[in-house]
Amino acid sequence: MASARIEAVDLSKSFAGVPLFGGVSFLLDRGVLAVTGPNGSGKTTLLKILASLMRPSTGTVRVESEGRELSRDERRSRVGWSGPDLAFYPELTAEQNLAFFRRAAGFASERHDLRTRLAAVGLDGSGTAVEHFSTGMRQRLRIAFSFLLDPDVVLLDEPMAGLDADGREAVHRAVASAARRGPVIAAATDLEDLPPADEVLEIRGRETVSGKPKP
Repeated sequence: MASARIEAVDLSKSFAGVPLFGGVSFLLDRGVLAVTGPNGSGKTTLLKILASLMRPSTGTVRVESEGRELSRDERRSRVGWSGPDLAFYPELTAEQNLAFFRRAAGFASERHDLRTRLAAVGLDGSGTAVEHFSTGMRQRLRIAFSFLLDPDVVLLDEPMAGLDADGREAVHRAVASAARRGPVIAAATDLEDLPPADEVLEIRGRETVSGKPKP
């Protein structure tokens, strides 16, 4: 039985009175929900709303863990997030960055654990500063960050951006493992840039279309 679930009820978002999207509703307790739509349709905004990084214009988001609804503040640490605008301290190594964020959230920071998390996305615990990372290496670190606090729900914005074949496979493995435990929501313009999904939510302005992915 899944221990966590996330529900969106009739979410909408407008900026300066101009509607971006509306009618977003879903309930997910396990597996992968793919969010697609054209550039500018609001995919990133939707994920930030789900992560409590932004408020919707209308509608509600509920996240439950172990049968209890989490507060907005609790969701900030219990919902994992990765997106293109996620930045790290450039002068620190990947391991040092992850250690800093775990300690800041009140979690233990063991070197073996951090290196295991980095190895899962194809990174090592070398002394290379993040400022010298390639685009693909930075993206791998973002994915590692999204799982850093062992979250109940994982949200991934453009998870395959800048990744080579090995990197994409690493993301597939990480997402498949997380989806067996709870909800994973991943957003990109094209389904080809997302891990295999159980359901698809396509944003189309004021309406959304949901369904199973095509075989």
